[in-house]
Amino acid sequence: MSAIGSEELSVRVYGEPVGILSALDGGRTRFMPSSRWLEAGQHPPLGLPFLTDPRPRMAPAAAPAWFENLLPERGSRLRAWLCRQQGVRETSSLALLAAVGRDLPGAVEVIGEAGDHGEAVVGDEPSGQLRFSLAGVQLKLSMLLSGERFVIPARGETGDWIVKIPGDRFPELPEVEAATMSWARAAGLETPDFHVLPIERLHGVTPELLGKPLKAFAIKRFDRRDDGRIHQEDFAQALDFRPEQKYGDLQPGMTYDGMARLVRDVCREESLTDLIARLAFVVASGNDDAHLKNWSFQWGHEHRPWLSPCYDMVATISWPEFGWTRTRAPRLALSLGKEKSFADLDRRCLQKFAERTDVGNAAEIFMDSIEHARTAWPSVVERAPRCMVDAVEAHWRRVPLLQQAGQLRSHP
Repeated sequence: MSAIGSEELSVRVYGEPVGILSALDGGRTRFMPSSRWLEAGQHPPLGLPFLTDPRPRMAPAAAPAWFENLLPERGSRLRAWLCRQQGVRETSSLALLAAVGRDLPGAVEVIGEAGDHGEAVVGDEPSGQLRFSLAGVQLKLSMLLSGERFVIPARGETGDWIVKIPGDRFPELPEVEAATMSWARAAGLETPDFHVLPIERLHGVTPELLGKPLKAFAIKRFDRRDDGRIHQEDFAQALDFRPEQKYGDLQPGMTYDGMARLVRDVCREESLTDLIARLAFVVASGNDDAHLKNWSFQWGHEHRPWLSPCYDMVATISWPEFGWTRTRAPRLALSLGKEKSFADLDRRCLQKFAERTDVGNAAEIFMDSIEHARTAWPSVVERAPRCMVDAVEAHWRRVPLLQQAGQLRSHP
């Protein structure tokens, strides 16, 4: 079982070599940890799965799960575009990692013998070349803010903002996400800076990639700082799940209860309190898409991570296909206290959540956070799209835990 061709890639964190990714015969791939890194106690850490089990990782196709989660998901517009520009197949994850491996989420780099592999050209200008990877399905770009313009980073630079482009199906998405994130911040949750911007402020990106939206949503990257990168891994990576397992409904499965136990076991106490408060806000805002890739750990050089700031908080019930209908109630992305339907989220469910997470005051933290959201609502309601306001206020009349908290008012 030997490595073949030139598909041998060095994996580094904060510039330190931690292992080798290789393409093997038979279409398999392997991550082999560095013996020197293991002997040094995995400092800096690559991720939770490697601390739990330091053995090599094998995958029958694509890349091992942790590394596959660094890439745009298969079938997404960004992955298709990157692969087309780099001249690689969409199924060739190692080739894509080699092409964009110097600008991945967090402080991890995947580097081949020649350093950079190829150049993706967008439009006619070299400044428009895409050399980054962002995980997920929605089209998003890593960009630099230069004055009033967002631009594609030049070679050797990395973007410090993520700009999310809505598709034709949900043109109100930038405004809904901005209003939801504003509500989260007003309710006491930590968020990066963000804003909605006209699409004309994006420069160096071909219209063919953007489509025809009028606005985009920009959010400051919490894994990029003036003094360097901050390493991160999303919860799918932390659990060694593949991207298609992000909703926790495929074996081995995951729930919000399990997420709380994970945070309790690996983080400091304040991170667990933050997680419960964020789960409460997911319920308060009617978010049915808070899957495992929308939660992240951040890492320094030690073995105890902390929760990243909030991101991808969206009141998805703003759209009828995700909201309350005559045939069904909207459902959480993962189950909470053995329930997924918003219509079944009551005190009994919350008590089960507390018991299953072994957090005695979980229900109190949860309901306090619901109250913070209720109190904060008037501060954002005037900036929220009408579809969101109507949907959220109807949502609060139907969810038992929200009914118990009291009426949602549009004015203080």
